[in-house]
Amino acid sequence: MSRTKQLLTIMPLSTQLPHYVDSRSGEIVFREASHLPFLYWPNGVPCIEANAYMLKLWEKNLSRRTRGGTIAAYAKNISPLIRFCFDNQIGFIGLTDNRFTQFINGLNVKNRTGSVVRTTNTILNIGRRCIDFLNFVGEFHGQTNFIGIDKCSIIVHKKEFKIRSKSGLQSKSYWHHTSFPQPSPIKRRSPISRNVVKKLKQAALQTEDRHIRLRRKVMVYAYEVTGGRRVEIAHLKVADIVKALKSDDSSPLLEMITAKKGNARLIPVPRGFLQECLFYIDFSRKRILRHTIGLKNDHGFLLINHQTGKPLTPETMTGEMNRLCKSMEIDSSLGHGHLFRHGYITRIMVDLISRHNINNKDEFRRALLNVESLKLELQQYTGHRNTASLDTYIDLAFHEITNYKETLDAVMLARSTEMMIDQLMMVTDEADYHDVLTKDAIDKMQDIIFSFREKVLVSN
Repeated sequence: MSRTKQLLTIMPLSTQLPHYVDSRSGEIVFREASHLPFLYWPNGVPCIEANAYMLKLWEKNLSRRTRGGTIAAYAKNISPLIRFCFDNQIGFIGLTDNRFTQFINGLNVKNRTGSVVRTTNTILNIGRRCIDFLNFVGEFHGQTNFIGIDKCSIIVHKKEFKIRSKSGLQSKSYWHHTSFPQPSPIKRRSPISRNVVKKLKQAALQTEDRHIRLRRKVMVYAYEVTGGRRVEIAHLKVADIVKALKSDDSSPLLEMITAKKGNARLIPVPRGFLQECLFYIDFSRKRILRHTIGLKNDHGFLLINHQTGKPLTPETMTGEMNRLCKSMEIDSSLGHGHLFRHGYITRIMVDLISRHNINNKDEFRRALLNVESLKLELQQYTGHRNTASLDTYIDLAFHEITNYKETLDAVMLARSTEMMIDQLMMVTDEADYHDVLTKDAIDKMQDIIFSFREKVLVSN
């Protein structure tokens, strides 16, 4: 393997691995292991200890979504250590404190232009994951004095930090080594600006291929109105769109997966978004499937690759967002899909603060810890497991909440009004860009207006 080649591959979707032996029947029981990473030494030989570590993480049910998920991220973090040991012709168990220090220092390198290859926080993540891996290696080989706080080959220390929970502040700990750099401040990204969102929509409208144009419009809207992570949007299902549209609610509930837990949540979305999705489904998606994998092989995912008919990958979605940014001369860091999520969560916070008449940040934090219904509602909308991680959004919400005292229904109605106007503008802009006003466009405008009228009647 070349030095630039990754030291891991991701197992295919259908992978099954032995889990345990049934004591009654004597049969081996297999368990699903799709997207589990498999690690190699740089010469292509499987790395036994690293793959045993992957199996340990697999047993813990860590995420493997989207090209391996959390387990793949951990595999990439220990890959530099695998390469270091191979280059120096030593086994993991042969590492010493000096050798580990040499490894960490070697991560702090610069490229030909003089820019650092890895940030200090990236080095910290690699180092801490490697310590966890080496701790496993010591247990794997039965070497109790390999890594520890005293009289071991590699000396590590425990550091503690506090997190908020319902029962109060809780202490957590992590391993530390003297070679680790000081962490650099975490850069907080602001929510995506309205101006950038408007330009991204314009870029989608200017796409020449009509089918790609429709898909891009749905994708941008999905980021905006669901607050979903890219993997969650990639997993939107046609059946869930249709189901939500059948609802009589003023704000239909759309089912989405929660990437970091694997289960589903229901979030309110404007009806106009669902109708935009349905138009894409009927006009483009069916045609693409018919000419690629065939309608009988329909996998059910909303967004599809128009060349293959397969589900659109999160990586392709990121590439699409970058292309939209480039076409409008927007810095891709300002139009990143995840910034839509920051904006969505901030709006949700504002809604909750207004509805519960909360006066300040501390009062809201206490409410999150003590009012179970409030916490569950927030987790349902955002998909966060730990509400303590929402502190940044609390600050953003109170920054925006001055004189903002509308109820949730009024907020949703305002969002629907904005979306209706936005959709009508997009239909007319699209006709203007391509110098044609078709019957489909006229019918679509009538559908948008009728849908909004229904929503106003239901709300009142």
